[in-house]
Amino acid sequence: MLFGVLVSVANAGGAACVMAKFQGQTLDYALVYGKQHPVEAQEAAEAELRAKGYADYYKHLDIMRAQNLSNLDQAYVIVIRSEFRDVRDKPRSAMGCGFARGSYRDAELDAVRDLQAYFWGWKPDQHGYQVERKFRY
Repeated sequence: MLFGVLVSVANAGGAACVMAKFQGQTLDYALVYGKQHPVEAQEAAEAELRAKGYADYYKHLDIMRAQNLSNLDQAYVIVIRSEFRDVRDKPRSAMGCGFARGSYRDAELDAVRDLQAYFWGWKPDQHGYQVERKFRY
């Protein structure tokens, strides 16, 4: 039994999608995969965004947020982006990342769920979205 545990740990994988945001806008994202654990992927993605100059916390308004993490060692990945106006008619942008073992469609559904979880006023049928990135790891 101990051998089985060691094998599953050795095959572990992780991915993280981290967003840089400022005043209702998603400015950029970093997606890191292939790490042993999702937390390691998240730390690497945050470091990538910091290297681009995000999260200097100018007036404490820009933030980094880990939006979606995955512990899949292999996955379909989709990143979506939406540009829209909120109920107060202010321009907004939001992104979502999706991971799935089975298909790109499952990853897209996860990306839509991810975007809605972090921007509850966004509605895919009303605001729409574009696929920003699509790949497998």
